[in-house]
Amino acid sequence: MEIQFKNRPNTEHRINGKIVWESRSAAVVAVILGKWRGDTYVLMEKRSPIMDQPGKWCVPCGYMDWDESGIEAVIREVFEETSFYIPDLKHRLKSDNKGQPFFINTDPSENRQNIAITYGMVFDFNDVGLPKYVTEYSNSEISSVLWIKLNEVNYLDVAFNHDKRILQAEEHFSKYLLPWWRRLIKKFSHKTFV
Repeated sequence: MEIQFKNRPNTEHRINGKIVWESRSAAVVAVILGKWRGDTYVLMEKRSPIMDQPGKWCVPCGYMDWDESGIEAVIREVFEETSFYIPDLKHRLKSDNKGQPFFINTDPSENRQNIAITYGMVFDFNDVGLPKYVTEYSNSEISSVLWIKLNEVNYLDVAFNHDKRILQAEEHFSKYLLPWWRRLIKKFSHKTFV
């Protein structure tokens, strides 16, 4: 019996004497959460008219380049799209999942068969406020950058299932987002007391 797989082999191209493979692209997704005044906000951007999914909201995202790790791509993409430079704010970082993604999607039915690698970070801005300079930023790809309250994300027209990634990040980083008493209620809310 011959074993059959449903894959399609990558196409080989010869460019300037080198063999280059046409294959699926790796994209990074960055869910940047900021705590301020008892609420949690997510850094989001509205896509410009020249981009795919124009006018929709998403978190910073983009493709990994040659010679960079996933976390390096996240730092670059977040800066390029929002002007938020993560290394300058490391002293406010409560968690970044040790620089590792919290979700990876390899489903070929996703946008252009991209492999999406999602990272998350939680920053504490309670004593200084959310960085406002990002809301003044725009470029040809991004028409608007805002800090959106987590409970308001479901009112937005969101691209690339990023609303689901934000919910996953909220769950994954919940111990950094909720005050101690809410964590306790959440911990015991599923138990039945007799």
